[in-house]
Amino acid sequence: MRITTFPLETKFLAQFDKHSTKLLQVIRSRGGVVKQKTTGILQVLDETVDITIRRECILQSLMIYLGEPVHHLIKEFQEAEAGELEQATMAIFVIGKEDQFHRPKDVKVLIEGTEVLNGLPSVATAFAMLFGLIYALNLRYPKELQSTFEVVQKVLMELEGKKMSPKVNRLRTQLFIPE
Repeated sequence: MRITTFPLETKFLAQFDKHSTKLLQVIRSRGGVVKQKTTGILQVLDETVDITIRRECILQSLMIYLGEPVHHLIKEFQEAEAGELEQATMAIFVIGKEDQFHRPKDVKVLIEGTEVLNGLPSVATAFAMLFGLIYALNLRYPKELQSTFEVVQKVLMELEGKKMSPKVNRLRTQLFIPE
């Protein structure tokens, strides 16, 4: 069943915020490579109150927790580089971000080397829009980001959530364990 009238951004951000505390507990409980790769990101998260930066940190940490490469989806540049734009299969381009504590000048969504959205307020919003485009256009999730998009679809957005990969089901179970 396809959903065509759906408050995508609102629901995504609300669900993301609702589960962020528990999601962070799960991510912080991991050791090894996950802990090593998320330490800097979680430090930024702990030092800021800006909700858009916090959401971006949690999204990046989720991708790392799932063993997926953040740089395959979120690409940061000081200026938009035409060659990079054309090569992007599916990506969120963050342009002109001074550092982790500041918002970027622009956030764009690209599909098949074509800029489909720009002027987005945040990486989290761009992710929600990209998810919506993939879902509405019935595109396949990028293979290297399959688990991240599956978590969003089946756990956060509660769409077609009956059958999940073991990795996503394990995370879902951890998120819904009562404290």
